[in-house]
Amino acid sequence: MQTARLNDRLSLSSNAMDRIYRQLALQAGMSDSVFWTLCLLRNSPVPLTSAQLVQYGGLPKQTVSSALAAMRRDGYVVQEHTRGPISLSGHGRSVCSAIFSQVQDTEYRVLEAMGGEKAESFVALFEEYAALFGQLERDSDPAQSGFRRQPRHRDAEAGKEMRV
Repeated sequence: MQTARLNDRLSLSSNAMDRIYRQLALQAGMSDSVFWTLCLLRNSPVPLTSAQLVQYGGLPKQTVSSALAAMRRDGYVVQEHTRGPISLSGHGRSVCSAIFSQVQDTEYRVLEAMGGEKAESFVALFEEYAALFGQLERDSDPAQSGFRRQPRHRDAEAGKEMRV
């Protein structure tokens, strides 16, 4: 099978999963960034700093800051010092339990439906894919990277900025 076709299939599947998780966040009445930040805090064995949330979650610093502000407003997290570790409050743990127990139950059922050997193979291959992708991106020449920031140009007709 052609690499481009495989990549297209992978992209479609990844987008489908993103839509599913985005819908779960919306059903819970929260943004994607709050959803994923809560997930990180719930799954971490220790409180995390905002810098660690940025690092582990892969979200921009400002996005994490906005998510944390919303989470503080809603009483989901506590933080004794501005740059100190962030913990789930009792209310935050209750909210996470309600939301993520359902999500996790569905994830478990999907893996069980795949069967043990197939699920193990899927997870191992996904881990390998993610590790190779990360390694190749780290090793690539920044001038050749597809992820470098593109210059902005004005679209004369629409009067909007666009990336080229």
